[in-house]
Amino acid sequence: MGEQVDTPQDKVFFKVTKVVTYEYDYPMKENELYDCRQDAKNEPSRFMTMWANENDAKQTGEEILSIDVVEGDGENDWFE
Repeated sequence: MGEQVDTPQDKVFFKVTKVVTYEYDYPMKENELYDCRQDAKNEPSRFMTMWANENDAKQTGEEILSIDVVEGDGENDWFE
């Protein structure tokens, strides 16, 4: 545990880095597999919308890699 603070903080932000595994529910044709891979490499937000959405894929795993406290106002470093 860290040290107690003299003044309470209004907001504390956490950055969570995790690995999430998805399984696509339908067989893919060769061109779909290519498009899926390209989106995963080059356009993560498109990949999440098109391929890893809840209608087409299911989450099969989640692993938290790290949790960091992020400075909110740039002044208080009580958590370090």
